[in-house]
Amino acid sequence: MSWTMSDRHGLLMRRMKGKTAVSLLAIVSLMGGTLVWAHHGMAAFDTTHTVKMQGTVTDFQWINPHAFLYADLIDEHGKLVNWKLELGSLGMLTRYGGWSPTTVKRGDIVTVQGFRAKDGSPYMSLGRIWLPNGQSLEGKP
Repeated sequence: MSWTMSDRHGLLMRRMKGKTAVSLLAIVSLMGGTLVWAHHGMAAFDTTHTVKMQGTVTDFQWINPHAFLYADLIDEHGKLVNWKLELGSLGMLTRYGGWSPTTVKRGDIVTVQGFRAKDGSPYMSLGRIWLPNGQSLEGKP
C-alpha cells in the first residue's frame, strides 16, 4: 500500500488532536480536583454554636484566598490564648464588607464572634468583629 503525503498529514493531525484532547482533559481534571480539595467552606467549624471573645490583635494577614487575623483572646475559662481567625476572600471583604489591609493593626483591642473549630483548637471562622472605634464588620460578607 502506498501512502500519499495527504494520507500521512491526515494521520499525523488525528494523532495530534488525540494527544491534545488527552492533555487538555488531564489539565482540567487536575485543576478541578485541586479547587474542590482546597475549598472546604465551613466544614472545619461548629456552626451550631457561636462564641464571643475579646482581646488584642497580634497580626493581620491580608492574603488570598482568605484573610487571617491573629489575636490573643480570653476564652470562656478566662484563659488567654492566641487564636487564628479566618475571614472571607479579599474581594468580598473589600467590596461588601468595608475592609481594607489597614482595618485592624497590632495592638488593637477587639471583640470577635464566630464559629470555633470542631477539633477544639484556637481557630475560628470570624462572623463579626467590633473594632476599637465601635465599628462592627462582618468577617465573611
